[in-house]
Amino acid sequence: MMVKRLFVVLIMMVLVSMGFANTAMAKGQADNPIDQAFAQDLCEAMNTIEMNYVSEKYMDAWKAEMKNVAAVLKQSYVFAEDKAHVDVYVASYEKVAESAGYIEWLNWSDAKEDPNHRSFGTGAASASLSAKANIYKQATINLIDAYHGQAGDNSLNYTYVYSGKGADLAKVRDQHRQ
Repeated sequence: MMVKRLFVVLIMMVLVSMGFANTAMAKGQADNPIDQAFAQDLCEAMNTIEMNYVSEKYMDAWKAEMKNVAAVLKQSYVFAEDKAHVDVYVASYEKVAESAGYIEWLNWSDAKEDPNHRSFGTGAASASLSAKANIYKQATINLIDAYHGQAGDNSLNYTYVYSGKGADLAKVRDQHRQ
């Protein structure tokens, strides 16, 4: 009976913590200039060329933001060892992003074929780039949370450096009409 109660308490703790994590993640997803700038482009991209273009620009924006917040976070640390851990963190997320992109590419491929001669669907590139973007986004949100934790009584808030207007989908459309 005691084991059962302990198990129930542990499950409840996990569910509560997941709720807090999901709330924090949802805030990070909605309150940022990157998602706001790309929202329309991501919805309006109609064909493979447009989806690839928008997905690549979106991924690039999140990767650049990740690197920026890492640099800002490193400035809040005193010791080189602590700063090095931020570099390891970023490098690790870059490896995860590459793997996530590859796995998504496989999802659009005939995995029974030799990898050197494998065919893949037209959505493979944009799906792969989107998977990478999601990894960079999560890493960015995590680093921002770490920065806010270091801010202490100073109440510093991270300010996104991204100031673009999305992928400028009209530009790629004009290039392909000519």
